[in-house]
Amino acid sequence: MSKTLWYLVVEGLVASECLSLSLKKKKEKKEKETVKSVTPAFQPLASANPKPLTSLMAESSTQSNLKPQTLSPGKDAVVDRISSLPESLLCHILSFLPTKESIATSILSTRWKLLWTLVPKLFLDIGKISAAELSLDDVDVEVARDIMFAHVVSSVLAKQECGELQTFRLRWRFWWDGSHLEAWLRTAAARKVKELDLDIFMHKIDVENLKLPPSFFSCRTLVVLKLSGEIDIDIDIDTPSLSFNFPSLKILHLLEISLLSIIKSQEHSFLRLLSGCPVLEDLSFTTTDFFEGEYKLCVPTLKRLSFGETDFNYSEYELEINAPALEYFEFYGDLRAIKFYEKLDNVVQSDVNISISKSVPDGFRRKWVFNLFAALNNVKFLSFSPRGTEWHNLGNIYPSSFQNLVELKFKVNGCSWNVLQDLLQKAPNLETLVITNGYNSVESNLYWKEPQYDPANLSSLTSFYYRGFKGLKDEVELVKYVLKEARVLKTATFQVSSGKSKESVLEKLSMFPRCSTTCLLRVE
Repeated sequence: MSKTLWYLVVEGLVASECLSLSLKKKKEKKEKETVKSVTPAFQPLASANPKPLTSLMAESSTQSNLKPQTLSPGKDAVVDRISSLPESLLCHILSFLPTKESIATSILSTRWKLLWTLVPKLFLDIGKISAAELSLDDVDVEVARDIMFAHVVSSVLAKQECGELQTFRLRWRFWWDGSHLEAWLRTAAARKVKELDLDIFMHKIDVENLKLPPSFFSCRTLVVLKLSGEIDIDIDIDTPSLSFNFPSLKILHLLEISLLSIIKSQEHSFLRLLSGCPVLEDLSFTTTDFFEGEYKLCVPTLKRLSFGETDFNYSEYELEINAPALEYFEFYGDLRAIKFYEKLDNVVQSDVNISISKSVPDGFRRKWVFNLFAALNNVKFLSFSPRGTEWHNLGNIYPSSFQNLVELKFKVNGCSWNVLQDLLQKAPNLETLVITNGYNSVESNLYWKEPQYDPANLSSLTSFYYRGFKGLKDEVELVKYVLKEARVLKTATFQVSSGKSKESVLEKLSMFPRCSTTCLLRVE
């Protein structure tokens, strides 16, 4: 990155940051007039004068007597206004960059040489090391990249001088040796890390998953923990004195990790992990494994829960959930028996992408779906994607009306029209309806059937959006029904499939009767 380009980027970051801060407070007329006389690149900084930046400017005047420098790229001189900013603000700007780019700024001037060591956020990605940076003598490029990356991470951790570490993000794809991870995590824990994000993948299938060091299981400062890839968090049964103790942890994401190693382990390390997080609010876990058995998830403080299978493995499991404070719930995968101890009175939003196996009797499938929606009865924002071809055999899957539902996003296929129809009849206060065409892999002779007339149906609908409209028979019948029944509809927007003429689609839609006299039709 050239010096000129770098300064333009940083100036943009500074201006954007200062502007967002200035909008938080209303300015008096005298301050607004002052804005006009400020140098354009830093108008928000000089005019807004928010409290945090005022203190930073004071700090700058006492700690640094450096005069603005002048860079001369080519024939055009660029005034170095960036380097005169306070140290804390410069470090804040650098915290938005990957660590490699942050270190690169050390060549700009003496003032910048060690600034990167004061940034309390580290983002190290092995993918940022290109083959061109390796020695020409390296026969095995991947092994050479592993060695270089391990050296870079160790060196960066050793040279940092900022004390407490706010964020440590590591993206690591390795062939050779993963033993360095333990030392890195010990260093991060010693520096009171607050956010740890590890994304680790091993290219060799005969190498064991990396394990978090036992010393890390009691990191008291950790607030956010995100693990992805081949990582184990088992507690060795031979060391019963060890336990999980994360008193500050609020966000825990275990994404595409091998749940077999923690769910099937003795004493269930996963459940013990949750019991060691007394203030946990956000839990997300996904797996690519087939897993089975009965499990209980008890987290009274939990507000967000997301889990599922990325590969729809048709696992066999029973899950009991005790999370009365839940506000957001997401599930994707093959649905099995999920039981909530209490009705989710606080839930506001839910995203469910459900597949049901043909091998399971209809009675069980209907019961599982019925119980899930019974728990989500108070939801306000619902996204529902029923997958597969068995939905038309289930009958009514909704226990009662969704009185609080104001927004519905539904992905429809040829076998789920009845599911959509029943849901629309049980959502009298629905305001926004978004339909997505999901016909790519499912063909069916089942079509939309218009429900019996009910004055409450779609009586509150103001916005209708159809994504991927193809003009198929069932799609047309649904559109006719919505336009005919939605008496306060304001906009009906259609995003048409490629190859469709927008003008011809709009002309056809305009011929359908509309109950709302103010409804605007749009085709994208």
